[in-house]
Amino acid sequence: MTTSNPPPLPSTPPPWATPSHSISTPRLLLRTALPSDAPAFTRLFGEPLNNPFGGVVGNSRTEAEQLVNLTKQGGPTGSTARGENAWLVVILPLNSASDLPEGSEQLKAEDGLLIGSAGFNEFKIEKDDKGNDFLRTDVGCLIDWRFQRKGYALETLEATIEYGFSVLKAKKITAGTNVENLPWRKLMDIMGIPDGTIKKDARPDGEGDELTYRFGEAEWAVAKEKLKSSGRWYLN
Repeated sequence: MTTSNPPPLPSTPPPWATPSHSISTPRLLLRTALPSDAPAFTRLFGEPLNNPFGGVVGNSRTEAEQLVNLTKQGGPTGSTARGENAWLVVILPLNSASDLPEGSEQLKAEDGLLIGSAGFNEFKIEKDDKGNDFLRTDVGCLIDWRFQRKGYALETLEATIEYGFSVLKAKKITAGTNVENLPWRKLMDIMGIPDGTIKKDARPDGEGDELTYRFGEAEWAVAKEKLKSSGRWYLN
């Protein structure tokens, strides 16, 4: 377990850099993780049923290791404040929960149940066809298996993508997964996200193909209308 200090803050932090992020939706709270989330976070990531296709980073970390990891992300000098990423936990407030599934008490956090993880994996400056800089970010989402098929993944992704475009001012958003992750691919199809691009042997472990979706604000506007017309738009 490492205790090395994080790099110093850049002299001029990028516009999207802030010590914490918080996104409220009708049923959920997406926020920067706290050190006190470590027990629930460890159980979420260590649950094999939450990682059926592989690819979940940190699924073998102990609670002590997750505590160090979460501490490095948050706070005034963490990776979120430096603008490197903006990982979030998905909180289901207890006053919004009903008929809680067995075993969900192990996901208890200070402000509800920590039922998932989402957010922005990276922030990259790229250039458009005219040579102008623009911000691209990469999003992801994981919902605990006990809380799947309730629309929480859609609600989480809708909120994350909206925040990425409207608040963080990204011009492009990407989302990657393993090719064999058919539930994720179905979710992208339901959302109306344009077809992704397959890259051979591009998984971090080198054992499989990766599918990457890439879209801008115009494509997202079309996807939003599809979601609204199908009754699957969960935001206000």
